[in-house]
Amino acid sequence: MAAELTKYAIWLLSPLGVWLALCALAYAGLLGRRKGRALGLLVAHLQLLAFSLPWVGDAMLGSLEQEARVLESRRPMPAQVDAIVVLGGGLEGRFEGVRSLPDVTDSGDRLWVGARLYKQGVADRMVLSGGVFEVDPRLEAEAHGMKVFMTDMGVPDQALLIEGASRTTFENALRTRDLLGADAKHIALVTSAFHMGRSVLWFEKAGFTVYPVRSDIRVLPNQRKFWEWLPKPQALDESTTAIKEYLGRLQLKASSVYEQGGAS
Repeated sequence: MAAELTKYAIWLLSPLGVWLALCALAYAGLLGRRKGRALGLLVAHLQLLAFSLPWVGDAMLGSLEQEARVLESRRPMPAQVDAIVVLGGGLEGRFEGVRSLPDVTDSGDRLWVGARLYKQGVADRMVLSGGVFEVDPRLEAEAHGMKVFMTDMGVPDQALLIEGASRTTFENALRTRDLLGADAKHIALVTSAFHMGRSVLWFEKAGFTVYPVRSDIRVLPNQRKFWEWLPKPQALDESTTAIKEYLGRLQLKASSVYEQGGAS
């Protein structure tokens, strides 16, 4: 239940969530009369427009990806680790009666990179970690769909450990620790570049020594025509993704402060 509430809270603080909340408050008359209503609607529209600008989305997501690049360079991976951990988010599972195979998404590079690491001999075990928020039992948990992809890529079934219950990065870390056992401390962690900073923090908190492996790099320093800088849905998606990551770090910081307070 807590994971669902966190998900909805983060959505409410996203550009679309803020826009909807401000518009609802304005039209309900909860922001005052004409001036308050007009100001609320103006702020709602302007923030949505700003976060839809490509340079804003690139700046926000690009800073996270650059951080991951630095992090990876400062933690060169040894020849072998105890396990490769591939986080969910790269595909959607099968859906009974509609989709007979998993559907690879924009973050599908996570799976490809994980398979390459295994074939390079980095580890003889791979954890596939990803559950599902949906209540419809016909939708397969992501980790099981990831297994289909990995076996098709030539990774043997006996090398794969399936963790299909987690719904957040925090749960990814805790359930992976339980699955691997106390002897597995050093992991190669595969996830999207924008997600790497937060993922490393959670997995370190769970007791792992983490060697980050970036994938799904989205922001490139390429030149664009002037019309490509106009507002677009892809830029709004980038901004929303970055905001989610920053809010996730606040959640991690809050949990650390809470634990320190409890310990004292």
